[in-house]
Amino acid sequence: MSVLSPAVNHWTALLNFIMQTYFIDSHATCILWHHDFPFELQTPANGEFIQYINIWPDNLSQSLQQDIYNFTAFAETQLAHGVQPDALVQKLAIAIRESHCETFVAFQEDILSFARSFYNASRISVWRSLRNKFLFAYRKDLQQDTTAYFDDFLFMDQPNVLIVEAECGNCSTFALKTNKFIGPLAEHPEQLYVLDRYNGADGKFELGVDLYMDKVQNLQGREVTVGVFDYRPFAVVDYERQPQIKDHSPENLRGMAHVDGTEVRMLLALCEVVNCTVNADTSQDDWGTSYANLTADGIFGLVTSRKSHYAVGALYFWPDDYRYLDMSLFIGRSGVTCLVPSPHRLTSWLLPLRPFQLTLWLGVFACLGVEALALFFTRHLAPSDTEPQYGLMESFQFGYITTLKLFVSQGSDYVVNSHTVRMVLFACYMMDTIVTSVYGGGLSAILTLPTLEEASDSVERLYRHGIPWTATSPDWVISLKGADDDPIVEKLLQRYHVYTYEQLTEFAKTENMGFILERLAFGHFGNVDFLTDESFKRLKLMIDDIYYQYCYAFVPRLWALLPKLNDVIMQVHSTGLDIFWEWEVAATYMDGQQQEEIQASMYMDFDVGPVKLDMGNFIGLVLPLIIGSVFSIIAFIGELVYYKYTQKKAQAVIDVN
Repeated sequence: MSVLSPAVNHWTALLNFIMQTYFIDSHATCILWHHDFPFELQTPANGEFIQYINIWPDNLSQSLQQDIYNFTAFAETQLAHGVQPDALVQKLAIAIRESHCETFVAFQEDILSFARSFYNASRISVWRSLRNKFLFAYRKDLQQDTTAYFDDFLFMDQPNVLIVEAECGNCSTFALKTNKFIGPLAEHPEQLYVLDRYNGADGKFELGVDLYMDKVQNLQGREVTVGVFDYRPFAVVDYERQPQIKDHSPENLRGMAHVDGTEVRMLLALCEVVNCTVNADTSQDDWGTSYANLTADGIFGLVTSRKSHYAVGALYFWPDDYRYLDMSLFIGRSGVTCLVPSPHRLTSWLLPLRPFQLTLWLGVFACLGVEALALFFTRHLAPSDTEPQYGLMESFQFGYITTLKLFVSQGSDYVVNSHTVRMVLFACYMMDTIVTSVYGGGLSAILTLPTLEEASDSVERLYRHGIPWTATSPDWVISLKGADDDPIVEKLLQRYHVYTYEQLTEFAKTENMGFILERLAFGHFGNVDFLTDESFKRLKLMIDDIYYQYCYAFVPRLWALLPKLNDVIMQVHSTGLDIFWEWEVAATYMDGQQQEEIQASMYMDFDVGPVKLDMGNFIGLVLPLIIGSVFSIIAFIGELVYYKYTQKKAQAVIDVN
């Protein structure tokens, strides 16, 4: 190891200048120290504190045991997830998670080991930053061929890379390089070029350019791949429509596809701003899942494996996926609702009782009781010169029988001469005539307008009626599992089932269950492929959402274009373009009549037209006849039994005498 004289140690001056100029706003700087680069960290002239995390790559195993952090427990946790990180990955992961390192420094052969460990370390750490910067330094006298140092996708994907190159340890001239980053991938954006030169003798830069320039402003046609499947109107994939873009799916032999949609257009708008080229990968047909061992399937697997940079398709905030990927700002809003069976026309034995509510019926019966009592007392107590004094039983029979006959508009064969009784009878007749007329009007209205049973068209009624609900993926209820302490949510989750599109299409025609739809922010509906004309005749839309979520784009961790994408998203929302996009995509790629029928199904159409009469139309009306006949038979039998009993008793008396 060559010893550097403090007087000629230009590394210290240069590296401290870079770190104090460009790393000053970082939460922390992680330095992988190297014994051949004994530069000294210096406090900035303004005295502002900079936090540094020191890692010695040549002593990692021993330092893990001596570190104040419990790396043993951390390694056991990762091993339980199916991940076995090496010592450097563990060190970097904890430095990022606990100290929030955003800037990194590495030297010589540690450059390659850092680049290969950094991506997984950042995913394991969970904490993430959009301001990562990298500073790498090496000497040619220690390694002539340094090509292998930069043979990692970090130098292809990260724009904020600065490399300090010197011929020897005591040299005073330095070449400052960076990766090209811009341009098509075929032109190797990972290639390095000289950005500036530094002369340590006089402490001056040759060009004085920004060492961490913004390379994302103009990508000069660099490709950005969207992982997508056909899920309208969020994402549209069509192999016949024009224009078409390059498709990386191995199943698409032509290698071209038309891609559009409300969420895909956000990426198209981004590429208009930063001059990138959109490619597609349509090899997956589902959202997929991210796993703790840093793998994934579906379109999440495309992002994890770096086959795509942008995944959309009504993706909600799913914590398991967010843990290992990055998300944009919200692109739109989607409410999860259901099409439920339409209510049937109500036929009930209780039809004669429905014109009045319970309280009104109680009032009617109370009125009848008062009438019966009034007739009873006036019959028994009212004086009359032409009528005898009636007993209690005779007066009671007169009271309740006359009351019932007046209530059903029937005449009475009782002879009444008392003016008092006549006045009470007249008052009862007037009251019963009004009640009967009101009842007849209410019954006519019920028979004229169809009465429907209660539909399961709200969350509370869906829960109370206990009908199952279904869709094609368990992902639909991931957002509800965080609220499973709610008894309603718990029951709804128990009744949720997963079926294929083919099964849903058949069930929608016959089964008593709910079928999930997505209600977009501006009135359109997604996930409608299983609906047919036959299913529309028996389904109606819920009046509210079971739950709603904001939709996001999932991108790789540390994606360089994410800040620009977030800026574009906010500009689109502020200008109202998202409203126009939803209406245009729905009109272009979806069945407008179907969308209108879904919306209209929320409101019942009472114009059912002429229907064939059946027992259900008058079954409630024969209820009084049936009840009366049954009680009449019972009374007749009772009278026969009583008559036989009295006859036998009279005969016994005669025999005794």
